[in-house]
Amino acid sequence: MISLFSRKKHVREDGEVTRRHILETAVRLFAEHGYADTTSKMICKEAGVNIAAVNYYFGSRDDLYRAVLEDVHEHIVNERQMEAIMNEGRSAEERLGMILDAYIANIYNSQSWHSRIWAHELIAPSALGGLSFLQGTLTKERTISALLSEITGIPVGDPALNCCVITVMGPYLIMLCVQRDMARTLAPIFHYRGEDMNVYFKELIFSGLHAFAERYRKGELPSAAELPEENPAETV
Repeated sequence: MISLFSRKKHVREDGEVTRRHILETAVRLFAEHGYADTTSKMICKEAGVNIAAVNYYFGSRDDLYRAVLEDVHEHIVNERQMEAIMNEGRSAEERLGMILDAYIANIYNSQSWHSRIWAHELIAPSALGGLSFLQGTLTKERTISALLSEITGIPVGDPALNCCVITVMGPYLIMLCVQRDMARTLAPIFHYRGEDMNVYFKELIFSGLHAFAERYRKGELPSAAELPEENPAETV
């Protein structure tokens, strides 16, 4: 005899399966067509559900897209992964290498719809994404900045360290923006295994960081002058 509790548990499990199916369908469609051109009707047709199901699990199309953006951050080296790596009893270089390994694995995933949405929001932010979505990216950048400071000895906030962050992350962010089905045409690097290419990336990155840090310690780098603050009254 099945208890009432068992039936409720089964209903909850079925509901989570349905919710996840709608979300995964939405991720793929938003990745393929962008936020503006993906309609609720398209999502319902592809997922095999009605609009009532979308509204029940997510509230609205906009709320569904917000859930999609959260899912994107979960897949592209989420904060828990970052925290776990940071808590590893390893050197700063080894921990940074682990983060870069996670990025390259995502980049070379042939079904990485999440990367496409991330690229959409980076290049042409939607009304629901924009700065609020990029905040999650900035959180990851701060973690990487702390590691680079430990590796180079350059203080956080120094413009020299900001350049290190851009130099290290630039290749990975560019590759995330290349749609996977276009990658082999646009970038021959995708003809090779990701883990092999990452060995070269990391060799270049760490060699450059050590040389740059040495010049910083010797005071051989020019100082950077801040731009004056704009006067709002003068820019009208």
